[in-house]
Amino acid sequence: MSSINLILGSHNSQILDLPDADQDTQYEYAIKPFLKLLYNRRDLRFTLYYSGLLMEWLDRHHSEFVDVLTEMVKRKQVELLGGAFYEPLLPLIPKTDRIGQIERMTTYLRKCFGRRPRGAWLPESVWDQRIAASLNTGGLDYVMLRASTFPTDSGAPRFQVILTEDQGKILTVLPVAYRMSEKMFERTPEEMILFLKGLRDASPGQDTRPGQHPAVALMFDGTRIGYNQEQTSASVQWYNRFLDLVTENRSWIHVDTPGGLVQRIKPTARCYAPESTFDNLMAWMPGSGTAPSGSKERKSRSRGLPASFRSVMEIYPESARLYSRMQHTHLMVNQIRGDKYRKITAREELWRGQSNYAYWLNRSGGIYRSNLRKATYGALIEAEKSTRERGVFIPAMSRIDVDLDGREEVLYQGNEINAYLHRSGAILFELDYIPRNWNYLDTFQRRREPFHDDATIAAGYDSWPRSAFVDHLLVPEQGAGDFARGERRQLCDISALEYEVRSLDKEHNTVTFLGRCVTDKGRSALEIRKTYRFIKNRIEVEYQVANTGPGAIDAFFAVELNLSFHSLQVDSLRLHARQGRSRQELTPDMTELEGISDLQFLDLRNNTRIQLSPGDRPDLWSFPVEAVGYLGDRLHWFYQSNCAVFRWPLALEPGDNRQFSLSLKMEHNR
Repeated sequence: MSSINLILGSHNSQILDLPDADQDTQYEYAIKPFLKLLYNRRDLRFTLYYSGLLMEWLDRHHSEFVDVLTEMVKRKQVELLGGAFYEPLLPLIPKTDRIGQIERMTTYLRKCFGRRPRGAWLPESVWDQRIAASLNTGGLDYVMLRASTFPTDSGAPRFQVILTEDQGKILTVLPVAYRMSEKMFERTPEEMILFLKGLRDASPGQDTRPGQHPAVALMFDGTRIGYNQEQTSASVQWYNRFLDLVTENRSWIHVDTPGGLVQRIKPTARCYAPESTFDNLMAWMPGSGTAPSGSKERKSRSRGLPASFRSVMEIYPESARLYSRMQHTHLMVNQIRGDKYRKITAREELWRGQSNYAYWLNRSGGIYRSNLRKATYGALIEAEKSTRERGVFIPAMSRIDVDLDGREEVLYQGNEINAYLHRSGAILFELDYIPRNWNYLDTFQRRREPFHDDATIAAGYDSWPRSAFVDHLLVPEQGAGDFARGERRQLCDISALEYEVRSLDKEHNTVTFLGRCVTDKGRSALEIRKTYRFIKNRIEVEYQVANTGPGAIDAFFAVELNLSFHSLQVDSLRLHARQGRSRQELTPDMTELEGISDLQFLDLRNNTRIQLSPGDRPDLWSFPVEAVGYLGDRLHWFYQSNCAVFRWPLALEPGDNRQFSLSLKMEHNR
């Protein structure tokens, strides 16, 4: 009689910024109940994956859980999977970091449980053939991947144990039925058994050779057990019933661990898989992984070609910036010489900053979740701090292509702040406050997504970057509400103007950009000189705007700054504006004021004050920026940043010019 080889278990992860209350809830209603259920089913063997970050938390807060898990591992009831410690998307990180994180996870599990893992779990099954060599080099023999990773025309049935290879290094691949794993607790246990029967009956061979029997893993996301007592009870009852049915059908269902299968079954073929597509990454979304509107994935789908999962960095500039920041930090960490312990510390924080969740849209909120991005940037900033040798580091300016767009950016790296300047718009696109490991320019540009509803669309989208010192030449009729919705009326788009670096004074940490634009179909023209000066914890920006055309200019010159905090709550952020001698506290809602002397942001979470001081008392628009992404399986409004727009009237006759100034100061709030 034909049979099927079945792997049962769950995969469990933890994001960097998960609050303590949410961690406790996940443990009480998902992680602990499931292990208790498995502990009482000694007749079956299970496979479990816990990320390195989660294992550290469990060991620190619930050592009793680790003790029970250790007992189950020792009696060979449970096999633990390894992988990369902080769950990066392995193809996106440097090879040395890939192997290092794999070895870090292997060492941790061996010390904790007395047995080293032989197999790996990959987040979202994101695959590149080069990973095979890295996993093998890291001491792993097999990997569990979604069955769809390898195409059906690859030479082997989809649900079979196969071999893959890279650079002469071999890796065994075990298939996961991703769709059915996702539908566990939604389908009935009986329907799951029918699914397994279907796989058995579709087996290419009906003889008794083990290699001809299909192999499949049902590995679900462990958090789906439940978020409250009612959900947990229902899920435990469901899974117990499913295990009863599996036991009743053990004449043709052979439950085993991955290690057991690899020992018993000879792979049917050697296959090579293409790089994972964007659809693979977004398969969890309602609508089977529909990609955001205008994405490369949609365009390539129309051509019948798969788009790489790397397209996420084309869709979300925030992901591209975070990725390039990670790569830049990797270079700095690997330049440490002669101090082993400082390098280990820096490398650990770098690896923490490679955790995948902040780089794309996922159930945790992902790229939309501001505090998750902050935690990731925080790890990278801490890694950079560790590269700075005390008594040796000197603040300096440099030119380097830090965002990997083929053009050099201007970087200021100081003791208190890091500031990254781009030639496009001469904008400031990263601002790190070193004492707090906080990037205040970790902002988000709102974009249309296929899952957005009418309320989201009405809130508006952004056609320019939500960065700092973003300049606009607005018509007098431009309203604040329209601007907040991403609707601009302008004489020309100076926010995307391509500037040249006119001068770079490294001795005084000053850089001057020069840009030119034509307005009103050539009837007038502007020349803009934009100078940044960095002084310890202060940034001074001076503008000189000249009318170089034959026609007059009547507009508003506006400078926009977007600063990102923990939240809009009063225990997190307070805003104060001064008009001459009068000071008032502002609400986080849309505010319009005239004659501003300065604007202060009190970041209560970081105990930091940021003061913006403009020259000539311009008008002010102030409003919050929020964007709609996914949290779990529902839409969620995520806070992103606070926007401040300073507006000066600009009336220039041909040959006239005018100066503007604006400074930003960051300091510890005593």
